[in-house]
Amino acid sequence: MPGFLITTSHKPSQRTRSFVKDLASILPGSTHINRGKKTIEELGLETYRRGYRFFIIIGERKGNPSLMRIYKILPYMKPPEIKHVISVVIRGITLSRENPEASKVYNPETIGINYDKCEQDQCFKLADLFIEVFQDIITANPDITIMLIEKKDHILFKAVNKLGKTCGPLIRIKGVKFIE
Repeated sequence: MPGFLITTSHKPSQRTRSFVKDLASILPGSTHINRGKKTIEELGLETYRRGYRFFIIIGERKGNPSLMRIYKILPYMKPPEIKHVISVVIRGITLSRENPEASKVYNPETIGINYDKCEQDQCFKLADLFIEVFQDIITANPDITIMLIEKKDHILFKAVNKLGKTCGPLIRIKGVKFIE
């Protein structure tokens, strides 16, 4: 199943919980869950049970989302093995409710990944991850397009709908670390 299971670190702030809901709303097929006291192994089993291949844990610093750790489920192992694949360091976010120009998107089913403005390896590898996750539902005329725009000192993650209006959170990415 394409999409992510998205959750938070333990005891998240309200802003982080809102960010998780915002992010899950723009990624087709994705679901957010409350973490509670679940360990990473329990999250991996929950991800596998729901039919996903990837899950994201949003970490925070001083009440703001600051890190996205992306894990991949390797289902051919018994029990399924969990592999940490990417850590995305977040410089800042703008929630959709904080952006007056943002529109609401309801149940997107198709997605496009636009990485035309990528120049560095970390931006391309982030695009590759999204292409791997959503490969079955990428189309030429998507409900939502994820744009990765490389700026001087960060990468901007921005989602736009069919009309070109911003929807969901804006994420300013400080860096991407790939775990081998």
